[in-house]
Amino acid sequence: MAFLRIEFYPNGDDGPVKAFLDHLAFERPRGYAKVALDIEVLGAEGIRSKQVSVRNLGNGLWELRRRFEGIQYRVFFCVGNGILWLLHAIEKRSRKTPQDELRVAKTRMKRVML
Repeated sequence: MAFLRIEFYPNGDDGPVKAFLDHLAFERPRGYAKVALDIEVLGAEGIRSKQVSVRNLGNGLWELRRRFEGIQYRVFFCVGNGILWLLHAIEKRSRKTPQDELRVAKTRMKRVML
């Protein structure tokens, strides 16, 4: 088992992903419950877990994928030194992930992996 410590970009306990999850908890509590559970499972079992859907985006950037009630939730993350860094999160309704969103995640990953 992995037992990764979960940290939010930029300072560990707060940031854009935390704000995204807080908003999701208020607006769509059932969607929030699914995404939050996926994050916990990912922290406990690591990226090889069969219980969550993750995709390697290359160069150490990963995407946690959850589809619920027609909405695709994406949480971009990286792993380093036993820490699961939650970098960026979006809701998407189309097949392609916007390049601007990927750019944000990659920039944040570079900052935490120094």
